[in-house]
Amino acid sequence: MLTSCFFGANTPQGFRSEADSLQADPVIRRLVILKGGPGCGKSTLMKTLAREAERMGLKVRRIFCSSDPDSLDGLVVPETGLAVADGTAPHVLEPELCACGANYLNLGVYYHDAAALGMARTLRAEQAAYKACYGPAYACLSGAAGAERAMRLIAAPAAEAAEREALERLRREPLPRGTGTGRVLRCYLTGLTPKGPVSFEPEAASVWAVRDSWHLGAGLLRRLTRRYQAAGFDLIQAMDPMDPDSPAGLLIPNLGTAFLRTDPLFSLGRSALLQLNLDAAAEAILSPAELERLEALQAIRAELVAEAVRWLARAKSHHDALESLCRPLVDFEGVTKETERLVKTLLTEE
Repeated sequence: MLTSCFFGANTPQGFRSEADSLQADPVIRRLVILKGGPGCGKSTLMKTLAREAERMGLKVRRIFCSSDPDSLDGLVVPETGLAVADGTAPHVLEPELCACGANYLNLGVYYHDAAALGMARTLRAEQAAYKACYGPAYACLSGAAGAERAMRLIAAPAAEAAEREALERLRREPLPRGTGTGRVLRCYLTGLTPKGPVSFEPEAASVWAVRDSWHLGAGLLRRLTRRYQAAGFDLIQAMDPMDPDSPAGLLIPNLGTAFLRTDPLFSLGRSALLQLNLDAAAEAILSPAELERLEALQAIRAELVAEAVRWLARAKSHHDALESLCRPLVDFEGVTKETERLVKTLLTEE
């Protein structure tokens, strides 16, 4: 059901990660945590593994990097129980119990240390320029989150009616009993990246688009989470990068059902969707003046997010430069041998 996602997000509070869900997922029996700095081949290794797994006829879940959506932070091969993930800062990941299903692979050993020491000043300056871009980016996202909070407060009189109307419609849908434990794993299906807002869609037979321009839908998704947990279903919560403690989506894999909030920032590509329109309920209750203020705040949020994206793009350009400086310092023959070893030993079930 989940074929692409992020485990880390650029948020108003800084970088947030849900990578620990890899160790909580019962599908994953072997976790390889990659360590190593820029340009040492972590993403290339994972892309090679993904291609080889698919060549063998295996399904792959790709975990993309929110700071470079062309790069991988991880992958999962559910049929063999394999997961490989970048555990280097900022998405730090450590084994819960080393060698008991999880262990490290340090690609940093393939740097030519002596050559790197000779370039230390240049590398340090580029890294500092890269990191300096995130302060303005996160400050802009914090301002955009403030605009969202203002929207929620203005639209609050409509929240109860919007949620009640949505729940009444969903109560008409049959709810079978699940066979799980009510486990909830987390990820991000939406991300704020150097390319702008990016959304992934799950493979689901039934996708409910929760139209939620004024950010009233988190409470509805929490109630739905409790409802499906009580019925015995294991779930995946997609968190909101603009409010990372709140859900932006809910996936019920055993039913092939997903609920995904949409707004002007994050939309879905599907044309034929089941709709839960929270906006309509709000627009029926709020005054024209209140709706006008909501539209103005929406525009403010959009401009602040656009400015954050410009800073994220600037950060990526510095990181690209850092990787270009580092690549000549790496023994890629050694990295290739590690990749070949993983292909031979980790893409088959034990």
